[in-house]
Amino acid sequence: MKKITLSLVLLSTISTFSIAGGNIQPVESIVEEVEESPAGNFYVGAGYSHLNMNIEGSQMLNSVFHPPVLGETDITGHSLLLLAGYNFNQFLALEGRYSFSMGNLDVENDAGDSELDADMSNLALYLKPMYPIGSLTLYALLGYGQVTLDDGTEYSENGFQWGVGATYDVYENIGLFIDYTRLYDDKGFDNTWIDQDVVVDAINIGVTYKF
Repeated sequence: MKKITLSLVLLSTISTFSIAGGNIQPVESIVEEVEESPAGNFYVGAGYSHLNMNIEGSQMLNSVFHPPVLGETDITGHSLLLLAGYNFNQFLALEGRYSFSMGNLDVENDAGDSELDADMSNLALYLKPMYPIGSLTLYALLGYGQVTLDDGTEYSENGFQWGVGATYDVYENIGLFIDYTRLYDDKGFDNTWIDQDVVVDAINIGVTYKF
């Protein structure tokens, strides 16, 4: 009896669809295409760099200082920083930087404070690991560069450079950054100050623009 009742219900349902002229169509799943943002993008930037060369040790006898001085010496320059880079993704970028002093360099040592008619610059290429936290991005700089001091005679050193810093996105494509970079750390500098520890570093602040 139950089988007969079920059969009658099925026949009634089918007849209803047939009378109404309805055809059962398969339901098509709607898949929305999401446009992905490009994996990488170019950016440029500019800012201020405070370049500093610290020379430790005893007497320094070379063409840079007349007369030679004793003790620790700091040579600093107010510098313009230019940079350009490419973001492979939100975690890794490649960045090139060039900083160069504007005006005379300031010299501070046991002989007092003075100015030096010379130029100091740095040219480098860095791999840039990044870690985004909302609008803030922490990053490191690992690469190779050349530091140059030129007072008529050019002194330069190539080597490994590193840095740490942070960027804050003010707008979608504009960011503010601040970082510290160690540009050179060894004894001597281009056959100058051979037995002395020489450290060149920089504090940088500026703005970037993404394309």
